[in-house]
Amino acid sequence: MDIELMVIREVNSRSAKAGERFKLRVNSPVMLDGVTVIPVGATAWGEIIAVQGTSAAGGKGQLSLRLLHVETRWGPVTLSGTKGAEGDANTGGVVLGVLGFGLLGLLTKGGNAAFKAGDIIHGYIAEGEPPKNASPLVIAN
Repeated sequence: MDIELMVIREVNSRSAKAGERFKLRVNSPVMLDGVTVIPVGATAWGEIIAVQGTSAAGGKGQLSLRLLHVETRWGPVTLSGTKGAEGDANTGGVVLGVLGFGLLGLLTKGGNAAFKAGDIIHGYIAEGEPPKNASPLVIAN
């Protein structure tokens, strides 16, 4: 079952660390048999699994995350899904830097990778993870 999540605060390759957890927000209700079981605004969690900062010679930053779970009033529901981001390469900046500053121009870095506030990430409710006791899951609209 698909779940649409929104990044609440920017996570970027400049400051993020592998293993760091961050909040997401459910952006679209999750419906089961026409009934909302996970409402818009519910909190979900993701984890940074890999970070590579920018490097000299225009190297771009890289960032990868995985989805962990969404909080419901019945407890956490496991999510699956991963996503990666890359910053922009800065080859042109390196060339200009070398022309203007010689070998010091090779120290020019590329862009940081980021998941910006408001970005949408799609995940899935993990296989075999329906909410427990489905009958009390009905949320009045």
